[in-house]
Amino acid sequence: MSIFFKAVQIANPQDATAPRKFYAKATDASITDLSELAELVAFNSSMSKTDCYAVLMGLETFVIRELERGRNVRLGELGTYKIGLKSEGKDTEEEVIGFTIKKAKINFTPGAGIKRMLKHLEYKKAQNQSA
Repeated sequence: MSIFFKAVQIANPQDATAPRKFYAKATDASITDLSELAELVAFNSSMSKTDCYAVLMGLETFVIRELERGRNVRLGELGTYKIGLKSEGKDTEEEVIGFTIKKAKINFTPGAGIKRMLKHLEYKKAQNQSA
């Protein structure tokens, strides 16, 4: 299997006068949803698709719940999810309070399985460059 990419022209954000250059960008790919994942897992196990779907829905529920509790969640070789924060910079430690936090985001650190996969990808240029 290959990762399809297109060439996109991007300006240098550090030097607006510099000539724009082309960079490879992965094209939008189709999505494998929870239902399809359940089907794939069921096909390779002795469980039904319904059972697999229920387990995956439970996993989703509890990953969200654990993140809300401030815990990091490691999903084996897939990787680790954790909450990251964006806040205003303040001069003193005491000035940093809940109101200085502007938003939360999810940080994902890939595990060994995903890191191995990334090292072995193959790439193909997409035929339609305007997409």
